[in-house]
Amino acid sequence: MILLLLNFDGVLHPNAVHFTQENRPVLDAPGHRLFEGNSALGKVAVDCASLWLVLNTWWTYTVGLDECLNRLPKALSTRVTGSILPHASLCPTLPHRISMASETADNSNVPVVILDHADARYPKHLRHITFLLDPQIGLADRQAVRAFRRFLLSAVASH
Repeated sequence: MILLLLNFDGVLHPNAVHFTQENRPVLDAPGHRLFEGNSALGKVAVDCASLWLVLNTWWTYTVGLDECLNRLPKALSTRVTGSILPHASLCPTLPHRISMASETADNSNVPVVILDHADARYPKHLRHITFLLDPQIGLADRQAVRAFRRFLLSAVASH
């Protein structure tokens, strides 16, 4: 088993999302669409039967885990074991996503890989398990998808 800590923004679509007052997501990236990288990540997941996902995204904080699962194809949503950030209604203060993800990786009993965008700043000791994508392209870049597949399969093979 390997856990993938998955951010949505900058991975499954450009890191250019804002939420309306009604908590509806709006992508401010002409030529792109929300979750355009779902298919690419789903294909990578097929190659890695032992892959499980933990959502590491502000989406769970904003719209909740159930809505996040609804945004993913079944091939991915059925692999989600939880989320780093709880819903905002459960947080008395604003959480720090990177710190919480780092703590999850540090305390995991199974190997962890972090998939995020290059603007995310993880601690140095986690960089070897972190794959960072161009925040305005994410998995819409075929070369990035191939490189991530190699990175993930290498992580699986080494454990």
